[in-house]
Amino acid sequence: MRAAISLHQKIVILRGLEQYAYQIAHYILQDEALAAKAAKSALIEISQEEALLEETAEKLRVRTKKLTIRASLVSNAAI
Repeated sequence: MRAAISLHQKIVILRGLEQYAYQIAHYILQDEALAAKAAKSALIEISQEEALLEETAEKLRVRTKKLTIRASLVSNAAI
């Protein structure tokens, strides 16, 4: 039962970061499709971190920003 609760908590946290990641990516890329891909990439990477549930909201936002910027730059370089 604990795994199901943890999965639910992880989904709630990631959904809370989704729009923030997209806004950052869209600002950098100025393209909706590329921004969605970059945000998705960053959120997938965040979701794989073990300490996701233990991080403060501010630390998660900082981590999300860093990973989204990196994913956006990688996406932009591939164009």
